[in-house]
Amino acid sequence: MNLVENSPPRLRRAKKELDSRTFNEGAIYLFRRADYKKPTWFCRVKVPGAKGYVTLSTKSTDEHVAFNFATGIYNKSLVKVLNGKELRGKRVAAALSEYVTVLSSTLTQKLSTRYRIAYLDRIRPFFGAIELNALTSSTLVDLFDWMKDQTKRKVISPNTIRRYSVDLKQFFGWCVDKGYIDKAPKFPQLRTDPNRRPHFDQAAYSKLTRHLREFVKHPNSKIVRDRTMLVNYVLILANTGIRVGEARTMKWKDLKEIPANEGSNQSPNIALCVKGKTGSREVVARKAEVKDYFKRIVELRIAELDRNPNPDSYIFCNPDGTPIGSFKKSFATLLKNAGVEYDTDGNRHSIYSLRHTYATFRLVEGVHQFILAKNMGTSTAMLEKHYGHTSNIASAAELTKHSGRSGEKKKATAVDWLME
Repeated sequence: MNLVENSPPRLRRAKKELDSRTFNEGAIYLFRRADYKKPTWFCRVKVPGAKGYVTLSTKSTDEHVAFNFATGIYNKSLVKVLNGKELRGKRVAAALSEYVTVLSSTLTQKLSTRYRIAYLDRIRPFFGAIELNALTSSTLVDLFDWMKDQTKRKVISPNTIRRYSVDLKQFFGWCVDKGYIDKAPKFPQLRTDPNRRPHFDQAAYSKLTRHLREFVKHPNSKIVRDRTMLVNYVLILANTGIRVGEARTMKWKDLKEIPANEGSNQSPNIALCVKGKTGSREVVARKAEVKDYFKRIVELRIAELDRNPNPDSYIFCNPDGTPIGSFKKSFATLLKNAGVEYDTDGNRHSIYSLRHTYATFRLVEGVHQFILAKNMGTSTAMLEKHYGHTSNIASAAELTKHSGRSGEKKKATAVDWLME
């Protein structure tokens, strides 16, 4: 390449240039910005047969060093174009938009896919004009710092970091498959030490449950209906430990009564057949009174339908029978009204705190970890990891252990008892 200086091209720039040089018939253009205190050279490279330019800082105040840098960029860009690749790398934001479109097109999708779309949409503004091939570990550290600035409390939970990391890794894997990058950027080692999951201690739980009766009272009948459903939802989740997703898809046919042993003075308990991320399982309620919470919902549905609800219909549903997508907003209102928004460590309670409360209370009450883990659809390792602060009495009894002679247990019955 011959070093031939020509007159600078006419450019429409918002910032004034101190001076400039053009080489190789305009293919390489060097310039210095007048608004920069340090006279650093920038380069703009134009490759034949490619649209657009490559503009970079040469990070040098020496013209010859800057020219050599620009020549290297020109040669690399030329090779890229000759191999059929785009001159400029794909921007992260554009790739994210494309990836979200792909995810959205499969809307037989699970709720987890919808959450993933929401998470990726949330972080897209951070990337701006950053290109995929310019991503580094430090960029991802900056991303999580940026996320902290977007939250009111300036704190991101370890679970949130893990969730975003998993979603981003899947996204970068997709980018590799598309040929946008050769390999995914290396993720930094971020601190994700397990913390205590926010649950309601006994005082807060008592305060919450005492407020439920007052919370339902309202002059608007629609709000009364919604709050009635929420109140029983709260009591059921806190006494069964089922996940939010499992509750959402639960139907009346999934409930079974467990008769007490002959000769026992205990009331029949209830089992919930749920389907979640760990598959299907039967969940034994913490106490027999859970049946009463389901009966309240039955009564509400009978009043709306003027008949018993279909066994194949959803339990937590709207008046038209469609499943309620989320109780998040109404639950937040309940917590605020009851004055139990945060736990003693300052962590905000969420609906998942009901599951954590169930686990904590059961461990304190002496349920063996293996039995409890099986009932909750988790592992003893996870219980130890997240609820290690709870009193661990290894010699505890089963979830609802009853005395009685062998062979006298009755089979679980269907949901007919609810409709009586």
